[in-house]
Amino acid sequence: MNRGDSLQKWIVVGMLFALLPLCSGCIDDNMSDCNNFTVRYRIELTTQSQAFSGVMEVLDMHFYDSNKALAYYEHVEKEQMPSDNIYKIMLPISNYHHFAIANIKEESCVKSSDLGIDPDKHKLGYQSTADTVPSHGSELYIGRAQFTIADKDEFVEVVLTPCIAMTRLHLDYETGVAASVDRIEGYINKTATGFYSKDSIYEYERPVVVQMNEAGEDENGLSLYQALSFPSQDEASVDASAGTRSITEENALWNTDVYVTMGDKITRNTIHLADPLPAGECVDIYGLVRGDGSIEIGHNLNATVAVTIDWKPGGNIDIEM
Repeated sequence: MNRGDSLQKWIVVGMLFALLPLCSGCIDDNMSDCNNFTVRYRIELTTQSQAFSGVMEVLDMHFYDSNKALAYYEHVEKEQMPSDNIYKIMLPISNYHHFAIANIKEESCVKSSDLGIDPDKHKLGYQSTADTVPSHGSELYIGRAQFTIADKDEFVEVVLTPCIAMTRLHLDYETGVAASVDRIEGYINKTATGFYSKDSIYEYERPVVVQMNEAGEDENGLSLYQALSFPSQDEASVDASAGTRSITEENALWNTDVYVTMGDKITRNTIHLADPLPAGECVDIYGLVRGDGSIEIGHNLNATVAVTIDWKPGGNIDIEM
């Protein structure tokens, strides 16, 4: 190797060492070292959300700096999660807005999307534009935090809480009726269609129907149907028309349609619920299926039932026979 080649070699090596700090992405405006930031995630459930598992299967972390630029993002699968839910992240000195979303899975009907309005605005919403969508399929948890990284030992705990609600329908049968029932389907109506992660605001832009899943039997041997959905509104819609709706419909914030098929006859039971379906809570509906396909509900809820004994498919919900 001649002297010229050797000189070029050392110049290249020197340039590589000079570029290493820039590749780390942790140099702030003052050219200070990276800060070893630590964050711990914890799911918090209330007494009203004990039906939720409180398990993180997937975690998405978003960190936006004072310029609303995405400073750091990480997607973590279950097998990669630390047992103590503590993560060490290298971030430069800045003010941060952070939100984390747990359990947005590949197969979920709900997806997270960047709205493009502001860099730090994301929305959880149904991927499908169909009128009827399946149950969420996973318990969605959201956590938010605002903090400043000013030294090398910053620590933040982020609490994640459910941003969805759970509905469980428990059905018993009059004597001899169970053998006559061919099929039961449940649907949740009048719940939100989206959730804005930064502002914790729900969107009710269009009617959407969420189909319940058949879940076997509950702890008492009753037939169980359940759904995860966004919550209902807290108050009745101001544009409700008193001239075209019954009193029970006007008082209802949301409802559950239960279709009971017996032979060639379908009975629709619309359970109108006057109390809201809140995020992070489970509403249990208990009912007794009678011989004509109608359902008598228990007295644990502020609700009424409208029954159509000989209901014909062809409305907003298309039930495959």
